Amino acid sequence: MDTLMWFVPVTVGWALATRFFWRAGAWLPYYVIGAAGGAVLAVVAARELAPGELAIRVATAYSVHSLSWLLGIRTELFDDRAGELLVVGVPHHQEWTRLSIGIECSGLLELAALLGLVLFYPALPAARRLLVLLVALGLTFAANVVRMLVIIGAVGYGGQDWLDVAHVVFGRAVFFALAVAVYWFAVTRPTLRVVYARLREG
Repeated sequence: MDTLMWFVPVTVGWALATRFFWRAGAWLPYYVIGAAGGAVLAVVAARELAPGELAIRVATAYSVHSLSWLLGIRTELFDDRAGELLVVGVPHHQEWTRLSIGIECSGLLELAALLGLVLFYPALPAARRLLVLLVALGLTFAANVVRMLVIIGAVGYGGQDWLDVAHVVFGRAVFFALAVAVYWFAVTRPTLRVVYARLREG
């Protein structure tokens, strides 16, 4: 309830500011305020006002659990309501590792940032933006699942000692590379096309 009390007026103020700059044709402040504010508000709403983050965590856990057999590793859903996994180590068969998918591993922050960047991108028609957004969000979710599979593979075959290295180094490196590809598709490529078209017109 406390979150809702400040969330509503902040959202209204953000919407008014975004609309003001849009109507004024001030595209840089419109894009910065719209994208950044929209991303922050989406994260707050998903964590505090709706079970959005929980849904992403659970979907990630189910996806990783369903695909872990590809790595030859057996997993169990420790708490399917909270998105937690148990990884059975291979060849460490007597070793179980409990993985909790929190806000960092859920991909919520990256999904929210992508939502803001694409949704408020002024150079694309609305229908095109929506299509690009849906595809990019799906690809980002898939990239996060791959990140978790990398972590599970390292833990499954290397044991619990590899958890920190896999999470901090391997998982992040793989996710960063995949995220860069998604952002190229969703933001950079459309921007270059718009710039190229305007240069040809000029």
